[in-house]
Amino acid sequence: MRKSLPIILILLLAVEVAHAEGVSVSYQVSPEILLPGDYADVTLTLTNPSTSDVKVNSIVISGAKAEPSAIYSVGTIPSGGSYTMTFSVKGEQVGRKNLQVKISTENETIAQNIMLVVDDNFPSLTISSPVYRGVVNEVEFYVSSPVELKDVKVEALFDAIPKTVYLGDFSGGKEGKIKFIPNSDKLKFKISFYNGRNYHEVEKEVTLRLVNPQNVVLNVTSPYKTLFIGDAIPIPVEVTNLRSDAIYDITVSAESPLGSLSSPVSIAKLESGESKTLSFIFSPSKAGEGEVVFRVDYKDELGNEMSVERKFTIEVLDSYAVMLTNINVEREGLKYSVSGDVSNNGRSEVYNAYAIGECGGFRTAYFIGNIDPSDFQSFELPVECNESVKVTVQWSNEIGENFAISEIVELKGKSFVEVEENPMPTYISIAVAVVILAIVGFIIYRQIRK
Repeated sequence: MRKSLPIILILLLAVEVAHAEGVSVSYQVSPEILLPGDYADVTLTLTNPSTSDVKVNSIVISGAKAEPSAIYSVGTIPSGGSYTMTFSVKGEQVGRKNLQVKISTENETIAQNIMLVVDDNFPSLTISSPVYRGVVNEVEFYVSSPVELKDVKVEALFDAIPKTVYLGDFSGGKEGKIKFIPNSDKLKFKISFYNGRNYHEVEKEVTLRLVNPQNVVLNVTSPYKTLFIGDAIPIPVEVTNLRSDAIYDITVSAESPLGSLSSPVSIAKLESGESKTLSFIFSPSKAGEGEVVFRVDYKDELGNEMSVERKFTIEVLDSYAVMLTNINVEREGLKYSVSGDVSNNGRSEVYNAYAIGECGGFRTAYFIGNIDPSDFQSFELPVECNESVKVTVQWSNEIGENFAISEIVELKGKSFVEVEENPMPTYISIAVAVVILAIVGFIIYRQIRK
């Protein structure tokens, strides 16, 4: 009898230990954070780690509206086995709500507290980079969430490209990009997503850090302050895009009331920070002081048309780049000729120069050709005139502009150099004849004497 007592005590101790272990409880809440009105699915797992079966009589949920709120006659959980149940609970008020789950077995009642978190401020959307006024900005926005969100879409509630950005499923955070021109320091977005099985559309407003942008810059340098009429002066122009975005369909043009400029130049695209150097030709056609205006027209990435101007003042002298010099008149018998020099005093080459003489219905021309800067070419015009002749020089410059200067040359009253016939050949012929006759006479005389 005494020998069996320790065995009985060991068995009793084992029963108490098994009873002490009871049922272990674990749970999972999905989603972990709710928006007001969301439903969370709570998965409750009862595990029997003991060596004997445990009978569960009921599971009762209190503290919030749950479906189902109670289950009776759960049944027996065998040794090493488990029992799983799922119930849903609605998050109604912002804050933390404590749910209490009571599991009643045949030997004890176990209480399990479950924290339910309801937050009306997630997900969040931020823009950290500065945004430039009046230009197209490509901006990265960041959507963050403490729990996993599914099928996330971000819609810009303003003019933007793209209008909607799909971010898909993520937890923690994810970036998206849009392009837009800000007209306010505040932007509104609509975020649509699934939180668990709950669909939501929430609006978020962000405050921008607006800064003044750089722009498209025209750098124009005039190589001279004074010009001659009819000259052709190159003017270098540099176009630089200092904006934060690219520009497109660029046209650079120039105009002046004092003359003509070469044709507009087109540029397909300039990236941010990119420059392009061009050269325009200015051909003054009248004297005076006036402006030369350069203009660049372009479009931003959204198709908005913009322009920038740059101007400077220049003086055109009351003098042509080409001059008539050293005019001379000669007469040969009854014919006259007018000669002279055509001087290029300008800074550019003269093209296809002609000298033309006119008097009455008579007209004559002399092709001179091209004349380099600070050089001259001569001409000679045979004319049939009595009193005066109009001498005209015509030329064109590098951009094809035509010019002409004229001068009236009086023939009467001039000291002409008249060219007479030279008698020297006649005198020589006579002398030769005399010599020949003398020789012949001498030969005849010798013959007679013999």
